[in-house]
Amino acid sequence: MRKKAIVILTILGALSLLAYLGYKVITKTQEKTKISEQLQTIPEFEFMTLEEELFSNKNLKPNLPTLFIYFNSECDFCQHEAQTISDHIDKFNAVQFVFVSTEPIETIRQFSELYNLNQQQNITFSHDKTHLFSSRFDATSIPYILIYDSNQKLLKKHKGQLNANGILKVLDQND
Repeated sequence: MRKKAIVILTILGALSLLAYLGYKVITKTQEKTKISEQLQTIPEFEFMTLEEELFSNKNLKPNLPTLFIYFNSECDFCQHEAQTISDHIDKFNAVQFVFVSTEPIETIRQFSELYNLNQQQNITFSHDKTHLFSSRFDATSIPYILIYDSNQKLLKKHKGQLNANGILKVLDQND
């Protein structure tokens, strides 16, 4: 009788564990699907510019492709990415960039100046003090790039480094 009770409890425990794990997998999959759908157009956001002014969807220039680049100034890949964009900046006149970091504003400013991107009219550096970008834009790595077309439709979501030529290739394929 005692062995039978142990076997039954073991089976019930295993079934309960499987049910719980199945529930977690389904919930996580639904969450990822929802985020993926939200990224098909530029999600609502609010960040602070280096001038400590609010920057949101309303500040995006209409009818221009938009690139969001989530970065960290100490990341070698982010540094290389910024350098290649700076080296090819003349090819990005009709593109708006939004660089986003959770680092202090002064650190972001130094990064923008180091790569001569701070004076470009089509580039905005922003501070994400609430870590909204990582959750709303599904950023799980740095660097992380989202490329949207002129209608704010997602063209590419890229985890890791993507140099200027890679960005231009995505944009050219969708003209």
